[in-house]
Formats: sequence, C-alpha cells, structure tokens
Amino acid sequence: MEITPDTMLVVLQALPFFTAVAGLHFILFKPMLAYLQARRAATVGERQAAEALKEQAGRKLQQWDVALGRAHAEVADFRAQKRSEAQAEYGRQVASARALAERHIAEQLAVLQGEAATARAEVGRMARGIASDMAASTLGRPLAAVEA
Repeated sequence: MEITPDTMLVVLQALPFFTAVAGLHFILFKPMLAYLQARRAATVGERQAAEALKEQAGRKLQQWDVALGRAHAEVADFRAQKRSEAQAEYGRQVASARALAERHIAEQLAVLQGEAATARAEVGRMARGIASDMAASTLGRPLAAVEA
C-alpha cells in the first residue's frame, strides 16, 4: 500500500476545482463583492447624509428656540406695558369715582345738616309748646309767652 498520492491524479483533480473557483470568482464572487461594496457605500453615504440632516435640523431647532425666546420676551414686554396702562386707567377711574363719591357725600352731609338744624328747631318749638301746655295744665292758667 502506497501512502504518497499520485501527483498527476492530484493535478487532474485540482484543475477542475481551480477552474470552478476561477469561474465562480468572475461569475458570482466578483459581482457579489461589487454589489456589497456599493450597498455599503450607499448605506454609509445615506448615514452621513442623515447625520448632516440631523445636524442641520439641530441648528434650525436652535434658531427657532432663539426666535421663540425673543417672541416670548416681546409678548412679556407687551403684556407688562398693557398691564401698567390698565393699572393706570384703573387708578384714574378709582380716583374719579372716589372724587365723585366724596362730592356726593359732602352734598348729602350738607342736606342732612340742614335737615338736622330744621328738625332741631322744630323739636325745640314743639318742646316749648308741650312745656307751655304742661305748665298751663299744672298751674291751671295759661302762661305768658316768654321768649328764650
């Protein structure tokens, strides 16, 4: 029994193998590798484009945030201005209403003081009349009119 292989047999068996491998390389492997490289390039390119778009969107978002902050500040200033104007108008209206109320109170106080004086005079006259009647009925004779 011989352990060494026959070189001619090995060459004859290796020749179809290498021919098949070379054929597969040109028919299958080379186009497949080209396809995979193109796919990788497209994927990496799209990822880079996506990253660029993401950065651009981030910059836009920052610009919008800045613009939104300015708008909020403008609205706050406008609101503060309108609030101060409204408070000033409120103060004017309250002062006007207070002055009107004080005038009305002063007028009514003058009317009440006049009515009180009239009532005081009337009560005094009535009290003198009642006192005169009581004295006359007690004494049994009319009294002489005495002016006080």
